Amino acid sequence: MLKFSQYAAFSILGNLEMNKLVIANWKMNGDLNKVNSDLSFYANHIATNKANVVLALPYLYIVWAKHILLNNSFIRIAAQDLSHYRDCGAYTGKINGSMLKDAGVNYVLVGHSERRSLLGENGQILVDKLINAFDNNLVPILCVGESITNRDAGNYLEYIETQLSGLMQIAEIKEMIIAYEPCWAIGTGKVPTLSEIQEVADFIHSYMQKNFPYAKIAVLYGGSVTSQNAHEILAIANVNGVLVGGASLKTADFTAICENV
Repeated sequence: MLKFSQYAAFSILGNLEMNKLVIANWKMNGDLNKVNSDLSFYANHIATNKANVVLALPYLYIVWAKHILLNNSFIRIAAQDLSHYRDCGAYTGKINGSMLKDAGVNYVLVGHSERRSLLGENGQILVDKLINAFDNNLVPILCVGESITNRDAGNYLEYIETQLSGLMQIAEIKEMIIAYEPCWAIGTGKVPTLSEIQEVADFIHSYMQKNFPYAKIAVLYGGSVTSQNAHEILAIANVNGVLVGGASLKTADFTAICENV
């Protein structure tokens, strides 16, 4: 029986100066027909050494996607979430880090704003999810970002620092990804200015360098990323990639983002 976790992890943090990260978050979208058609298209059309491409798919499609992309060395799969329960047991409907690793997943989203707002995920729950990821050699993609209220009040950096503060409970961080997604930009078509994005990216890098000086850290921007604005966002200093939502559901748009980094 094929065991995907036997394959070596694809390190997307080893050469950030040369390769940008382009991570697609399909959210709760798609079906088997779309997975087949889109991933078959990507397998034939995304073959670039300019970007490291990761697709965050619904749980049900992860193993199927791994089969489709088995011979493609440019695309890897992420999960959109994992349980804060680390051990297997009586947790109906939950999926832990070891299960994701066994399915061939190497990256996992943690703390997306939709889960924070709709499901109330914050604080210790997110810390436990991060520990679950690290314990299973998964690279977490921690999502942080302020509301429009925080932005207008001018305390957005303090708010983001609060979201990062849970990391201080973790003894060691070797590598992780932090995605800056201002809540007011997600799915709205509104995008911060380039200087606003750079300010937050610089802040996150500075915070992580101060507290985890030996960790490999990538900072992404997410929130209404399109094929029209991705190139200039990716040119910002200290922005190592993009987290793409709606545009990742359109093969032409997502391919354009990947190939024009």
